[in-house]
Amino acid sequence: MSAEEQAWLDARQAPVRIGLAVVPPYLTVLTDDGEVEGLSVDFLQEIEAQLETPFDYIKFDSYSAMMSAMRAGEIDVIFGISKTADREKYLRFTPSYAYLPNKIFTRKELFDSAEMADFAGMKFSVRADTALAEYIRKNYPRVELVETGDIKESFDLLVTGEVAGVGAYPSGGYQYSLQQGINNLSIVGDVGFDYRVSFATGIDAVMLHQLLSKGLAAIPAATVDRFSQEWLKPEDSLRVDIGKVKEGVVWLVMVLLAVGLAGLFLWNRSLKKEVKNRQKIEEEVRYLAFHDDLTGVRNRQYFKDMLQDLDAEGEKAPAFSLLLFGLDAFRLINDSLGHKVGDYMLKRVAERIQSRLEAGCEVARISGDEFAVFIPGDNNQVSLKNLVEILIAEVSKPMSHGDQNLTIASSVGIASNHEGALDTLAVLEYADLALHRAKEVNPGGYMFYCAEMTAQMNERQALASALRDALENKQLYLEYQPQLVMDSGKICGFEALVRWNHPEKGRIPPNIFVEIAEKEGMMITLGDQVLSMACRQAVQWQRQGVEFERVAVNVSVKQFVEPDFVEKVLRTLEETGLPASALELEITESLFMGDLSQAKETMLALNGKGVQFAIDDFGTGFSSLLYLKNLPVDKLKLDQGFIREITNDNSSLQIVKASLQMGHALRMSVIAEGVETEEERALLMELNCDQAQGYLYSRPLPEAFILPGLEAEITQNLSAELVS
Repeated sequence: MSAEEQAWLDARQAPVRIGLAVVPPYLTVLTDDGEVEGLSVDFLQEIEAQLETPFDYIKFDSYSAMMSAMRAGEIDVIFGISKTADREKYLRFTPSYAYLPNKIFTRKELFDSAEMADFAGMKFSVRADTALAEYIRKNYPRVELVETGDIKESFDLLVTGEVAGVGAYPSGGYQYSLQQGINNLSIVGDVGFDYRVSFATGIDAVMLHQLLSKGLAAIPAATVDRFSQEWLKPEDSLRVDIGKVKEGVVWLVMVLLAVGLAGLFLWNRSLKKEVKNRQKIEEEVRYLAFHDDLTGVRNRQYFKDMLQDLDAEGEKAPAFSLLLFGLDAFRLINDSLGHKVGDYMLKRVAERIQSRLEAGCEVARISGDEFAVFIPGDNNQVSLKNLVEILIAEVSKPMSHGDQNLTIASSVGIASNHEGALDTLAVLEYADLALHRAKEVNPGGYMFYCAEMTAQMNERQALASALRDALENKQLYLEYQPQLVMDSGKICGFEALVRWNHPEKGRIPPNIFVEIAEKEGMMITLGDQVLSMACRQAVQWQRQGVEFERVAVNVSVKQFVEPDFVEKVLRTLEETGLPASALELEITESLFMGDLSQAKETMLALNGKGVQFAIDDFGTGFSSLLYLKNLPVDKLKLDQGFIREITNDNSSLQIVKASLQMGHALRMSVIAEGVETEEERALLMELNCDQAQGYLYSRPLPEAFILPGLEAEITQNLSAELVS
């Protein structure tokens, strides 16, 4: 544990609040004396011991009630939760600690085999407020979903014929059948969504999430195995055993009475078959424990265990290298094309990597879009470079999926255990540092680990810690760049730009600290502070007599997709007294690659109150007439990269012309950012650009410099520039 993490724990006024609910048969169960135990509790108690800090376990009547408490901030940590796109908007997930496949249960007379699509127009029951319910609701809208408080209620509905099917993991169905003495239920297929359960914290609880993840990762493999042996039995197979034994006993009595030894022979054959079935199930369980169920390659647990085994050999450990593949912009593909396409691409990537490796190499999927490759031997940089270039080229080949041709690029980090690593697991950390560096400076390429990367990472972590302090103490401030109407020179607005003076390093460039805020989970807090400061300052200018139409505030995707974003904006306007019509929110085109209907609903709610929207960096993303036509967008903001090239690059000029024509055709105003020369200004006026901002007019200014005479001052400076 780092000094910063220990200080954070010591500074807490109260213990970490852990939500608990009974989720049988082994995630959590209720003991005879009313206590909660189970796989999840064992992991939590082990993390509690690792962190040497007490947890406060709070019991809830149902999982749904626990989820509600988490949303309300009444608890700090929730257990047994699967990651979904919606939940990632307000929760931060640890690595998973258990895998539970979900199956379709029906009464035996209904189906021999079935898929979820077969239940269209029928009632199908699952436990409420779960990722499984989300999945079915989103992917099978024609299935009439019946959500219950616990899985027993769902199975009760199935037995009484009120629903046609139930979605649950096999051991849950086994336990219900055993307790109720029911033998007319059967598993007929896969739901299509399995639980990879994790612990989760609130989205802003970065330090707590970091500590939980570290504590989870620090649990020895032997302890994890002990937990698995105690709780994760293939219980669904035991249901078959009990049924077979019952049938076998009855059959044995009847046959012994009738034919004696012939009955014993038949029972013996049945017993052998049952033993084989059980062995097969146990083999499947062992396979799932160390393989990724989607791609079939090894999983993170196997990879970490393999490295730990090598580490145990000490100085005798053989030399090896690790390649860490990160798929570039994979999340965007998932959001825009859907998870089925994303899953298909992951399978193909795994196949392609494996096809180019020699015997002795291992491939593992260690996170959603990352693959690790173990290369045995003392490999030199030349041989690794050649192999990586082959693998990158192989992965980037087009893939056919239906009528779509898909491509994806990958970046690779490379590290070896002869480079001074303290242990073999550190090599994986080094490869991760190299991967992140490759994504920053050489996307679609590769980087070898070097010691400077560790120094850079340490510096970055120190900056992140300082930024967190700056946000807590409200030390960030704003500068404002004027926006002018081109034909009249009238100031129409100011863009709010966030700034940070580090106490030791001085002024930190916004592109650096904003990226840190994005990656470290501080973007929502940062965005909220910027919005509040900009609105308060705009009100002050209005009182001082500064003439302008609106203040423009940049909004990140993470802010925009927050469930309470509309409420936050309207509350800020009310608290500061700024009219909604005086606020313009700048959003980027990447926002519309996600849930377009939700984005439209959010924009309409704010636009209906008077808030205006501008598309920032227009032309650099995924421009579409469809979303521009259907969304309440008031302004297009041309990226400065095009403006700087319009006087000497025909391609940039044509893009600017087309963007202006598109915006005007849709009755939107168009503003050019980054106007720095008179030649650019003259050409933009000739093209009928509406508004402009840039150093030619004014640099970003401190709030105190924006006074009623600013417009005349800019006009005077511009005239002097023209004369000179």
